[in-house]
Amino acid sequence: MARYALTGQSPPRLTETIIFAETAHRALAELSNGSPVFTGCDRSHKPLQGHGHAHIFCQSNRGQGQDGQGEITHITVYAPVGFRFPEQWALHRLKEIYDEKESGVQLALLGLGRPEDFGGTDQEKNECPLLAKSRSWISRMPFLPTRHPKVTRAGVPKRDARGLQIGSPEHDLRRLLRLAGFPDPADVEPVPCTSSGGRDVPWHAFIRRREKGQGKPAADGAGYGFRIRFAEQVQGPVAVGYGGHFGMGGFYSIN
Repeated sequence: MARYALTGQSPPRLTETIIFAETAHRALAELSNGSPVFTGCDRSHKPLQGHGHAHIFCQSNRGQGQDGQGEITHITVYAPVGFRFPEQWALHRLKEIYDEKESGVQLALLGLGRPEDFGGTDQEKNECPLLAKSRSWISRMPFLPTRHPKVTRAGVPKRDARGLQIGSPEHDLRRLLRLAGFPDPADVEPVPCTSSGGRDVPWHAFIRRREKGQGKPAADGAGYGFRIRFAEQVQGPVAVGYGGHFGMGGFYSIN
């Protein structure tokens, strides 16, 4: 993984994460001459299986005194398959990100390493709660389900052995966590918002659709948040659901 600090003027806000992450992905794809690790597709443009290619996570770190309006202060580029020399070269060359309006944001590379090298909850030390190791986690970005709630022909909710409606946000969250290799959470509790810029920010305040990507979240595209607890510590990042490669669905550790 690679971790950057945003150093330019007028950085985007945390609520614009999915758009900014998509722009960063395009920049890295160009700098790496179309590396599958950044494009998510093979050389014949066929989508890769699994989720080993790059994710972009955004952070708004109040410890740096730059979170007056909830601006993004750091980004993390993470790929479970790792980065070979060509990808590392592209990561070193990523110094500025431009949107379609030619508005640029400058970046400073803080380092390359593994999640455990940067994880923690002390933002005064530039640690990232997304990359910590913990039993307890809370939504920092909206979770966007990928399935619809299931009902019978009579309109009665279909339920699993736990009593959860199949395809409901919590049911889909648990399913996606299992697919990502995490254990089933011992507890799951809904949360209505996160905090940014010194105020509560509801999930509907976030942009929740990519500008150019394929696919869409299930149902009405609403965002959801949860507090989850595992029986044992797990290593972050914990990020699942639609837009998971573009900053959505991310959880912060709770000590």
